[in-house]
Amino acid sequence: MQDISKIVVTSFILSFGTLASEQTSFFMNDLDSKKALSLAKQSNKEETQKIPELKLSGIFFIDDQNWTIWLNDTAYSEYGQYENFSIDAVSESEVTITNSDSETVTLSVK
Repeated sequence: MQDISKIVVTSFILSFGTLASEQTSFFMNDLDSKKALSLAKQSNKEETQKIPELKLSGIFFIDDQNWTIWLNDTAYSEYGQYENFSIDAVSESEVTITNSDSETVTLSVK
């Protein structure tokens, strides 16, 4: 009886090694596995293309035309379009920004 169990275990290990080398799973056939991997790679690619989060770390405000804000540790002193966003409005406590997806966001210093 021990000899049969060794053969079954050995056969399972050899079969599992073959499956693992072909990048398949126990639950999906080869085509489904490739589709899932493709979707995961596409999702990861989309995540890396997103706009980095903007963090407002400071506002120095005198009036509507004289101000400096710090976004992601970079100082800005003029309204207008920048890399992936535009600065639309600045007040003593808030900054209104439009990102490249045309979403308007109001940031405040925490």
